[in-house]
Amino acid sequence: MNYRLDHIALNCANLDDAVKYYETILGGKPTAERKAGDGNRFRFIELSGSTPIQLIESASETGINHYGFVADDMDKVVAELKAKNAEIIREIRDQEGKLTTLFVKDCNGLKMEVRLPR
Repeated sequence: MNYRLDHIALNCANLDDAVKYYETILGGKPTAERKAGDGNRFRFIELSGSTPIQLIESASETGINHYGFVADDMDKVVAELKAKNAEIIREIRDQEGKLTTLFVKDCNGLKMEVRLPR
């Protein structure tokens, strides 16, 4: 399976302040604000020539939320990861039931996301 690094997600205390920081310090371009499944606000910061940063507002945590990869065949991904005894935390499916995203716990207890490309 071919995995490609897609983004790094960071928890931040204040989304607006974090967006302003990455715009000012790194010249990042923010995407539109969205809400995660848990209701937290988030935005991506597009960086010229680099992997984007996803900023997720969190009242209780700061630091790394997860790191994300994309892969072209999620059925193969889930079969491969299950065969290797990976700890799958969550599967997300679209309205038709097609697997689009997996969250896996890595060996350090961090969340790793694998999803289809957008």
